[in-house]
Amino acid sequence: MYKSFSQGGLFMAVVLKNTMYKAICSCLVSKHKEYKSNRNLITFARALQTYPSKSIYCLAANRLIHHFEQSVFDINLIIELERNEGDDEELVSTIETLMLNPTIKSLAEVNKLVMILADYVKFAKILKVRQTFLKCMDMINEDDDTNIHEQVESMYKVSTEIVNAYNSVNVTETSHAFDTSDKEQMKNVMAEANDSRKPDKIIITGIRMLNMLLSPGYMSGCLYIFQGLPGNYKSGILLKSFVDCLRFNAHIKKVLGEKTPIAMYISMENTMSQTVLRLWSLLFPTADITSYTVEEQVEMIDRELCKNGMRSVILYYGYREKSAGDIANILRAYNDENNEVVFLALDYIKRMRPTRTDAAANSSEKTELHAIMNEIKSMICVPFNIPVLSGHQLNRAGAAAVDQMIQQGGFNRSDEALGRSNTGSAWEVVEVADWMGLINIENNGETKCLMIKAAKQREINSAETDTSIVAIRHPFIAVNSFALRDDINENCSISVPVYLGKRQANFMAAV
Repeated sequence: MYKSFSQGGLFMAVVLKNTMYKAICSCLVSKHKEYKSNRNLITFARALQTYPSKSIYCLAANRLIHHFEQSVFDINLIIELERNEGDDEELVSTIETLMLNPTIKSLAEVNKLVMILADYVKFAKILKVRQTFLKCMDMINEDDDTNIHEQVESMYKVSTEIVNAYNSVNVTETSHAFDTSDKEQMKNVMAEANDSRKPDKIIITGIRMLNMLLSPGYMSGCLYIFQGLPGNYKSGILLKSFVDCLRFNAHIKKVLGEKTPIAMYISMENTMSQTVLRLWSLLFPTADITSYTVEEQVEMIDRELCKNGMRSVILYYGYREKSAGDIANILRAYNDENNEVVFLALDYIKRMRPTRTDAAANSSEKTELHAIMNEIKSMICVPFNIPVLSGHQLNRAGAAAVDQMIQQGGFNRSDEALGRSNTGSAWEVVEVADWMGLINIENNGETKCLMIKAAKQREINSAETDTSIVAIRHPFIAVNSFALRDDINENCSISVPVYLGKRQANFMAAV
């Protein structure tokens, strides 16, 4: 149905098609709440305001949005109110008909509609001078030089308007601007901000207190960095988060409608064989892989990872083989009408190379890491609107502090030894990250835990997060196990919290 909306990427007219007004109205009367997210409602309202019409569907959509703004969301109640107010019966019957026979029947269609409408609004100023531009072009006649100066001046004036309108698109008409001179755009930004914290958009892990530290989980458009010493579970926490995305986030499938959500893990350190063996250890920690045939192994992994209707993609590339720009192209190749990448784990930033090739980005390890962090944020997190996880090394001072703490008998006090100052190579890693955690395995031969300390939290929901907890210790399944214990489906957390200024035991950790 959307082929009639545009042709070759160029809009057919400045007026919206009647099918688009009908599609908007169909979304508004739907029982599916995700069709009417804050962002979608703002886009619908701006499209109707930018392109008003006497179409019955346009009028009905405007009436529905008016009631939504009055906090009346029940469609049957809206119909009753409209009838009581003596409104046009045709308008009321149009709403009733669309309730029974919607033209929009999937979230994928809604997302496509919103994308098209956003472009219509975005390029409204350019479209409005289109006809004037064409008339000026027609007036220029090389065989008639009587008024060529006037014709060129008119063309220059219209061209200037187009350039100004285009520059406006790139600045004030995007969600990257929050200008008080444009209240509608401010509403759009606020709507996106509100939608980003909705539970149906958050990707959670299998560890309750880790979700609390993340406040409340992995959020779209954010960059998460786990820092640790060599061999201290950096790749492990990235791979576990990847697995958890697939196992505990069935709601993501609902958000995408007919599209299949893809969780992607890209390794540039561990080989594919090493990663797959670790994956097995996470999924089946008590099962010996050699006890199963290859066919059985594949079936078991596929069944475990795909049980929520999501798709798992693991890729391996060599050291410095890929940049953030390359990875962005990989994501574009996977995103299509049937699939969409919703989560990305990169193992890890020091194994990447900068997209930029100038000396300023490649003169040292520090400048490279600075460029890589900013490129991940600007080329992947923001445009694809997904959470991106990666890892980074702690410096030698951090290793020395942990070693000294262990020698003094404090094997389970590495949170006191490690801090942001132990970031290796480049402080810019801390600056650019939206969230940064310091991790360390604490193992005395009888008890094995992973210490996770929140070193930077850009966004904290204080209503749902105990901000006095600065770190947690979460148990592995066994001393010799690669897998952490999941407690997301338990009645309470099994992590041991570390509070600001004091230490406190969690007696449920032993349950």
